Amino acid sequence: MLTKRRRSLVGVIILAVGLIGFSAQLLLKSEIHRWETRFSECVQNISSDVRNQLDSNEAVLAGFSAFLQAVDQSDADAAARYAAAVLAAYPHIYMIEVARGVPMSEQAAVEALLRRTWRPDFELKDFPSLTHQPAQRQVYLGKTWPVLFMYPVLTKAHAIYGAKLETVGYLSYALAQTHNNLKPVVSPVFSMYEGGNAYILMQSVSRPEQARENSKPNFFGSTMVALLLIKTDSLLEAVNHANADPLVGISASLTTAAGSGSYVFSTETEQASILDRLYLPRMNDRVEIRSASQPMTLLFERQLRLADVLTEEALMILAVLALALVLMPLVLIRHFKAIKMAEREHERSAYLATHDALTQLPNRYLFADRFDQAFSRWKRNGVPFAVMVIDLDHFKEINDKCGHVVGDQVLRAVADRMLQEIRSCDTVACYGGDDLVVLVTDLANPADAEIMGDRMLEAIGKPIVTTAGELSVSCSIGVSLCPSHGQSLDILLKAADQAMYSVKQLGREGIALSGNNVR
Repeated sequence: MLTKRRRSLVGVIILAVGLIGFSAQLLLKSEIHRWETRFSECVQNISSDVRNQLDSNEAVLAGFSAFLQAVDQSDADAAARYAAAVLAAYPHIYMIEVARGVPMSEQAAVEALLRRTWRPDFELKDFPSLTHQPAQRQVYLGKTWPVLFMYPVLTKAHAIYGAKLETVGYLSYALAQTHNNLKPVVSPVFSMYEGGNAYILMQSVSRPEQARENSKPNFFGSTMVALLLIKTDSLLEAVNHANADPLVGISASLTTAAGSGSYVFSTETEQASILDRLYLPRMNDRVEIRSASQPMTLLFERQLRLADVLTEEALMILAVLALALVLMPLVLIRHFKAIKMAEREHERSAYLATHDALTQLPNRYLFADRFDQAFSRWKRNGVPFAVMVIDLDHFKEINDKCGHVVGDQVLRAVADRMLQEIRSCDTVACYGGDDLVVLVTDLANPADAEIMGDRMLEAIGKPIVTTAGELSVSCSIGVSLCPSHGQSLDILLKAADQAMYSVKQLGREGIALSGNNVR
């Protein structure tokens, strides 16, 4: 019973701890889900801003290309005003440029014309010689493409005037792709002459030849390439502006006209701790921006951190759960202890209600219950049983002479000796005061009851050590049998009592079976 209760207690504690742990896990999962939603929103916002900027680049280039088709071939001022208005509206665009297509056979003539009508120091130049770098592989285009127009006019980029685009290794293939292509073409990301990283979005522009005055510079001619120079830093600024979470790491790569990926930028974030990486997830996302001319891949990652999920509200809830985790087992243990104490009190009360307080022997109520059980077995199996009534001879004199304390010692000693002589199926009871009764069940032979009586007589007659010294006490025993002498407790007790009195009348210290002579 005790083991079962302990198992129940352990089971309930495990269940309670499990529920508390499950609640804490749900709380953490809820916080993680909240951050995943926030991360997804952040990805959408940043991707939307980048997509808008890429779309703006295409729109600006399309507008400028249309302008070049209409502007006078010598009107560089109008082109500058248009470019100024565009850059004012779209400050992320670093520079607008125009390169003119010049047949190889006309290079010297164009160079001479522009020296005479525009800049005396103008010359056509290869980009490797300008940057003092080795010549790079280039695509043969049949024409040369010097840069003639740049806005804004930057002193540090002044040397770029007249630089041939086809001699720039990273632009040569993209420039070739613009021919017979209605869509803009993007270059790889490169390091600019004046510093910083950028990429160029370019589009071919063609128009009919126009009559012109020899006094005016032929800037644009009939074949041009419009270029937008876009610094990667401007794209990074847009990303940082849209990124509400500084711990989100973002990297971008551009798919060039050659189909290869070109690194654009990446943001740096604070390194997460080992505990963060061990216990919390890393959120990742990939967004493909399918721009017609600037297809870009954005990679997002965010290592969730304990400081993210352990908010003030979450910590308060976890503290309550931790307190419950501590208090719940204590409350349950106290509750089970209270139940155990109540059961012990109940058992004690039941024991006191069915046992004699002095001798701890069953009292008349428990004896009656045992009698009913024996009587039921006799009716079912036909096995007889006996009832003994035992009276201590001259016990009143012991109480009067030595006191009730010594008398109680004698009674307890007698009860112990009687218990040692009976079988486990028999019952010794205190029927009131010094009246002792014995229920002897499952008798194979009626004579066995008298044998049991002899053993009782001998055991009780041995000297008893008390506080008043050794005392000797004898007893008179009366025996009745069921069903021979009756079939109820009262009748059998009366028959055994009469047999016991017959022993007393003949001098005490003996045994008598109801209806037989005293032995």
